[in-house]
Amino acid sequence: MHPDFIIGDDRFPLVTRRVSIGTLQIPLALVPYTQANLDRVAAIRGFGERFWPYWLEEWVVTYALAEVLDRSSDVALQGPVLDLGCGSGFFALFLRLRFGIEAFSCDFNFDACRLAAYNANSTISSPSPTRCESAKVFCCDFSAFPSHVQFGSVFAGEMLYSKANHSTILTFLKRHLAPCGKAYLADLGRMAASGFDLVAQAEGFQVEVERSHSHLQNRQIQIFKLSLQSK
Repeated sequence: MHPDFIIGDDRFPLVTRRVSIGTLQIPLALVPYTQANLDRVAAIRGFGERFWPYWLEEWVVTYALAEVLDRSSDVALQGPVLDLGCGSGFFALFLRLRFGIEAFSCDFNFDACRLAAYNANSTISSPSPTRCESAKVFCCDFSAFPSHVQFGSVFAGEMLYSKANHSTILTFLKRHLAPCGKAYLADLGRMAASGFDLVAQAEGFQVEVERSHSHLQNRQIQIFKLSLQSK
């Protein structure tokens, strides 16, 4: 039984969504995505981009990216690992349960970070969703990242929904992707993501585009795999 997720003075009951990835059943605590809950959160937090509750949605491409990794026979992820735009924290939980990797997670929405921290701790302790208890979850805007650390593996789902994000993401990766590291950016094939590979190549990245069928979602996804070109 989950405690309520509190935003302002309002209580939002959490429910468990069990996401099937291969043989794993990953328990994910969520606030149900309903128009009523969306309206309630917006009334409390406002309508600004930083406060908009994207974390209410289940971003299915992230589940599909997990499927691709789960099926891969040659996964060798370099650390440290970053889940960029983590939302409710599903991907870090998947990495822990599937590969024993403790990933860093970040999002620019504080409520998302609190929920991600709750889910990150849910399999190892009795967490509280009222604050971020995990040092591995932190709240920041990746356009003004608070650290100079470089990551061996970076994962992001649905970050290419706007072409305005492309240059910001690539600038972040230039600074924070390790020389031998790799970034995995998954997308559902949105029009806004078209041409991202060419832009990334022009910015000095080696790019591989993998297209894969998600059995869980019964649709195709594309994964842009970026690494820095050797100088």
